[in-house]
Amino acid sequence: MQRTNRRIFLNSLGATLILPTLPSATRRMAGSRVLGSEPSRDSVENDKNSVRRFCCIYFPNGVSLPPKDHPAHEDWHWFPHETGSDYRLTKVLESLAPFRSELTILSGLSHPATRSMVGHATGDTFLTGADQSKNYVNSVSLDQVLASVVGGQTRFPSLTLSSDGGVGTPGRAKTMSFTFSGKPIPSLSNPRQIFNRMFGVSERSLEEQRQAFGQDRSILDSVLSEARTLKNHLAGSDQKRLDEYMTSVREIERRLARADHWLDVQKPLVDENHFDLDVTPAEGGEDYIRVILDLMYMAMLTDSTRSITYQITSEDAKGIGDRFPNTIGLKGHHNLSHGAGNKNGYEDWAKYDQFLTNQLAYFLQRLQADEDPEGDGTLLDNTMVYYGCGTSRTHQAVNYPLILAGARNMGLKHGQHRRFEESTIPISNLYVAMLQQLGVPVDQFADSTGSLDEILA
Repeated sequence: MQRTNRRIFLNSLGATLILPTLPSATRRMAGSRVLGSEPSRDSVENDKNSVRRFCCIYFPNGVSLPPKDHPAHEDWHWFPHETGSDYRLTKVLESLAPFRSELTILSGLSHPATRSMVGHATGDTFLTGADQSKNYVNSVSLDQVLASVVGGQTRFPSLTLSSDGGVGTPGRAKTMSFTFSGKPIPSLSNPRQIFNRMFGVSERSLEEQRQAFGQDRSILDSVLSEARTLKNHLAGSDQKRLDEYMTSVREIERRLARADHWLDVQKPLVDENHFDLDVTPAEGGEDYIRVILDLMYMAMLTDSTRSITYQITSEDAKGIGDRFPNTIGLKGHHNLSHGAGNKNGYEDWAKYDQFLTNQLAYFLQRLQADEDPEGDGTLLDNTMVYYGCGTSRTHQAVNYPLILAGARNMGLKHGQHRRFEESTIPISNLYVAMLQQLGVPVDQFADSTGSLDEILA
């Protein structure tokens, strides 16, 4: 049987999905890497009425929620105290005032299966809704469902970003995106690397790149051939695991085919001098976050992708982003979330919540300021921005703090604070409604029981 050169295989595809140990197997196959979940089908041809984009911005550790009898309750509580359209923005959210008619604040929603889990594990399931209450297993994330439908219309089916980079560990993911087989998609964190991937010029000629794609396909063919032969000698449980592996390899095949097609299309001409591409998370919280947001904005302005996730920092309480509050004179984020009982504890925590909200306001302003070259209205009119966290009070995975903004041309009803009954409505109902408005024909997502039509006009 022909052996695949593992080093060449890893270098050509660049990642870390390795075939799990199969007790009934006599040997292991070569490893491979998944950089993104590939579209399973193409949607209708692109036109000015079908350009719909999605981006998710996630932050960890919950939010400051001073109790009613606390002096900070009135001004520094994350959620508005009123519901409906006559709510008052607290100090935490006051920078969103110019976008009041462009957003909806949501409370009372969460994933039922994670409510009893340790809050640090909720980042993995925020966009998937997978039930990990008994053992770690994940499923496809919302952004990848969208990418499977619209990804063929852009150079990159999706863009997965975080401040930490990579995938992390099960239960402490450093990515928000998961493939249809539940595998984590490595996130990018280096601004220059992100810019070069989207807009940089390759050092290799087109012919050299195309030849490399051909070599990659040959390697994949060998891997799949070996896998089919190996499958005949495996027990039933191992066959299932091997099937999952083969599905991932086929996803890489589709990615290579699509990347080959885009070789003939020139990348957008974007001046790198407009970005501080050398800033790092360790050097400055706001500067770093904003260059990531700027790159997200440019990715959508150039229609390089229509599905983006950005995890400001992971839920492991040790990531580089935990030090972002230091840049405004505060303790680490995880420390803030456990220090509410200290003097000024709620206010200090809320001031970092406010800092994060300011970054969201900056991003919304950028999207609102530009006409959409691919559709009617502004970029914000055609972009669904989803901002939130998988916990509320310290590590409690209930009542997620959520904001849904933009997407005026997708039929969302904004200008309100909507409070839902958590015991009866899973957050996956919201995801069904979001996907439907993004043009994805679904009526079920994770544990949904319907569509949250209350967010629609």
